[in-house]
Amino acid sequence: MKTDQPIMKKRKLSPRFSIIISFLIVFTPLAWFFSQQFFPIEGFATETSQSFDYVPLPDEMIKGLLDQPNLAEDATTKDTAAILKTSLLTIKELNQSKTEEKVLLATTTPVKEAELSPPEDFPTVSTKDWNLLLVGPDHKLTTEIDANQLTPIAPDELMDQRVAPVFEQLRGAAQEDGVELSVVSAYRSVEDQTAVFDEKFQRMKAQGMTDEEAKKVTMTGMTEPGYSEHHTGLSVDVVDNAWLASGPDWTLSEDYGETVGGKWLQAHAAEFGFVIRYPKDKTEITKITYEPWHLRYVGVDVANYMNAHQLCLEEFIDEVEKWESYGS
Repeated sequence: MKTDQPIMKKRKLSPRFSIIISFLIVFTPLAWFFSQQFFPIEGFATETSQSFDYVPLPDEMIKGLLDQPNLAEDATTKDTAAILKTSLLTIKELNQSKTEEKVLLATTTPVKEAELSPPEDFPTVSTKDWNLLLVGPDHKLTTEIDANQLTPIAPDELMDQRVAPVFEQLRGAAQEDGVELSVVSAYRSVEDQTAVFDEKFQRMKAQGMTDEEAKKVTMTGMTEPGYSEHHTGLSVDVVDNAWLASGPDWTLSEDYGETVGGKWLQAHAAEFGFVIRYPKDKTEITKITYEPWHLRYVGVDVANYMNAHQLCLEEFIDEVEKWESYGS
């Protein structure tokens, strides 16, 4: 078929011109890419954890450059093209890794920020607060309370004078509700605990037990000296007169928790800053069996928080340490 249009012959580019075109096609976006890593234009920067912001070369630009058909047509530009393609592929991999990093940061950072804030009802406290002193099988008493800090709450029974007035308020409230509380045991010095512990230990050995067996049996009914919360002056064992009048086999029994007096303590102790120190469902943490008679003063705000979140003192102290470590 003939045509009146003049025939256009394909003109081959000179090697020198081809090199110039290749450089313009590839090095211009590359120069932009690297300049953005060190001198980012406002609006292109992205938030990462790096010391400078990484600005990716768009995937479309990389694909377009890699697909250039004339990038290696001329023998004189083959080596240059190979180097450029390798660089582009490296940048593409870098883009991918940075994208994955940004996704990871986006999914983890909000959770971490949320965890840095304590619950709204978390009380304002410190692990150094005197009322949060933690003593138990895993926490030995470091310093005994000064004897001048103690005051009587019953015949031969002492308590920290900062807590004694509050305990009297609790006892008065219980009496108004028909529950006559009686103090069984309050403060005990390490010396007194040692004497009682050793006496029972020796009786067990006299029955033919080894030291290990005797100590194990002795510790079923009492805490090893230095590890009893009674050393703090912040605890008291109480039952009510109706329970005592019923003639229980043991004055301090888990069954007391099912009585009117035991239920009253569970329901109202927190109003005065006390908690049932050794709950039934926390024995694996406290290492002490359920003691519905054992009250421990921690303060009203702390007591209410512990009850609301069903925490024992060990768990609450863990939370306090957590928020302190975050600087909250």
